[in-house]
Amino acid sequence: MQRTVEKELHELKGVFPSITRDDFYRLSNGNIGVLVKYLTTGPYARGTFVVLIEFPHNYPNAPPHAWIVKPKIHPKTHHIYRKDEYGQTEICYLRPQKDWHYSFTAYDAAIMIQTWIWAYCKWRKTGKWDWKEA
Repeated sequence: MQRTVEKELHELKGVFPSITRDDFYRLSNGNIGVLVKYLTTGPYARGTFVVLIEFPHNYPNAPPHAWIVKPKIHPKTHHIYRKDEYGQTEICYLRPQKDWHYSFTAYDAAIMIQTWIWAYCKWRKTGKWDWKEA
């Protein structure tokens, strides 16, 4: 089952109202990516997080990947998959086999990513990570 960029654009507008079709682009691996910005606020605020949401070729059967582009993520951070050669961190915002369903959309992924960012900000401020390890 393939989804169109227009469908995901519509879904992401629920989180990022100013996003446009021009924000989506093809990555060197053939997947589609979109850069989004999360502004953190409140007692655990840590500024703006720039995230690359990468839609793999088998999306929506597999969830999007989420790469933190900025800021640099602390090396002892919980729930990360890996870092790339540019220092960007792929975060583990869900358990793909348990927490993802092909009916989910980019909106659902964006909210889950936002939750990870909130947990990260709180951890950096308090030293406590609120998610149990999978």
